[in-house]
Amino acid sequence: MRTVNYISFIILSLCVLAACNKPEAILFNDKSTAARGDKSTWTATADSETPDGWENTGKASALLDGKVATYWHTDYSVVVPYPHWVLIDMKTSQHIVSVDITNRQAATPNKVGMKKFKIEGSEDGTSFTSLGEFTFAITNDAQPFPVSSAKGYRYLKITALEPQVAGTNHTFLSEIDVYTTK
Repeated sequence: MRTVNYISFIILSLCVLAACNKPEAILFNDKSTAARGDKSTWTATADSETPDGWENTGKASALLDGKVATYWHTDYSVVVPYPHWVLIDMKTSQHIVSVDITNRQAATPNKVGMKKFKIEGSEDGTSFTSLGEFTFAITNDAQPFPVSSAKGYRYLKITALEPQVAGTNHTFLSEIDVYTTK
């Protein structure tokens, strides 16, 4: 009887270990199964940014500075309709389990900006794999969006597909954090 229980334990353990790099792997709310990516060498570019001199922030690089008071904002000086995108170069391949996105901060959460968006990964910055389409809530809190860690990606692309308010052409975000497998 003890041998059967031991074999069952080994089989269960192997099944749990095998799931670590699968979409079915569990990401606990405290993210104890993941590590926050080190953004210190990462770079961000976007399809559009606030022009120099318009305000003290607005550049895509603000998404990686660790400060929720700064933000990326699409260009105010021209009307460019959706979609809008941000591309993050993480410099090395990462097995991402969650992407946390924080809205531009306001006394009451911003009711404009993106609503529907997609997350994509790439090894070369040219060919992208869909990691899912999501809905962005109206809140000042960071919002986690779990993705499959089965494959590693160097580039992460967030594309705003649809605004919260119909007819809005601009969007903005405060911070993007990536959690990877430990």
